[in-house]
Amino acid sequence: MTKKTVKVGSTGRFGPRYGVTVRRRIREVEVDLKRWHTCPKCKSKSVKRVATGIWVCRRCGAKIASSAYTLATPRAIVKEVKKVLEEKKLAPEELAEVSTGHAPGEDSSHV
Repeated sequence: MTKKTVKVGSTGRFGPRYGVTVRRRIREVEVDLKRWHTCPKCKSKSVKRVATGIWVCRRCGAKIASSAYTLATPRAIVKEVKKVLEEKKLAPEELAEVSTGHAPGEDSSHV
């Protein structure tokens, strides 16, 4: 059996079409898309994409809405959130409340 797509990976299906740079970018996105990601809830490498922007942890069952091709918040959104929080000048306790969804010291077991 011959080795078909050692260098080009899944983008071998495009053959010589579209150019090297485009195929390389597609390969990088697809490799990141298909790998196992770390669950933000249970911290295990068991998150896979089930649909565009929908990710599910196979260990704890958590459903996460995120970017279409990777389980990460886009940098532009992170920058915008930081900018808004700085404008409001929230106290550190309030920042913790915003990021976790509940007040510090509050028991979250009943949620």
